[in-house]
Amino acid sequence: MGITAYRKIAGIEITLSDSTNHIFPKHSHDEFYIGANVSGREKIWLDGKNSEASVDEITIYNPGQIQAAEPTPYDWCYYSFYVSPESMIEFTGLDAEDHFKKNIFAAPDVAKEIRQVAAFALERHSLDAEINERVAGVLQSVLSRSGIHPLIDIKTTDKAIVDYVITRLMDDFHFPPSLQTLAHETGLSPVKLVRMFTSIKGLPPFAWIKGERLRQGKNMIIQGKPISEISAQLGFTDQAHFTRNFKSMFGVTPGQLYKLSL
Repeated sequence: MGITAYRKIAGIEITLSDSTNHIFPKHSHDEFYIGANVSGREKIWLDGKNSEASVDEITIYNPGQIQAAEPTPYDWCYYSFYVSPESMIEFTGLDAEDHFKKNIFAAPDVAKEIRQVAAFALERHSLDAEINERVAGVLQSVLSRSGIHPLIDIKTTDKAIVDYVITRLMDDFHFPPSLQTLAHETGLSPVKLVRMFTSIKGLPPFAWIKGERLRQGKNMIIQGKPISEISAQLGFTDQAHFTRNFKSMFGVTPGQLYKLSL
């Protein structure tokens, strides 16, 4: 069924989702993700490790962290908070280089708090000020249980090369350079370039850029831009191609998200 309820305030998206029959491929988010299941269990792939989360666990993903998930043979419904890095800093006082240390762990009381606050936020008549107050409490609870750690230092030269590749791929969604061209321009072999890019971004270059296009598409939909224009602007073959990839990544079609965000 995908996303069944949605609200966005102060750089935070709050959703209720039913992904009982959906498998999420490897992907990442620009935001911090905090979630708690309402029912069922999910199988999670994160940082090369497999885990499971029930209603007693909470899941936390840092921006750019690669994850994948799928349901077990049970109904899988869950509440989610997508918190922009700017909002996380504003609400918690974290430094920009700090990330959550623990990602998937048992915390029944915090999971219950996440569900309660998300349910309150998704009520039509809940005021933004009251929601912000409760969200601040949730973030503090999560922070106290997870702890933080600084970002891993990345070699400046490697980061510069990856940034260059991203710029080249972002410059033209319709006619992106080939892997061989990018390798030639960066003075690396295709294999070494893919390995370097994946070590920093978590996905190979063209898989990563597809996710970035879809994230941009999601933001455009929330802003009310026509879906047909979005698919063309982002370089998808047609609207059906955009819709298939969008649902695979977000568990909801562009049209469904558009209606929820009105």
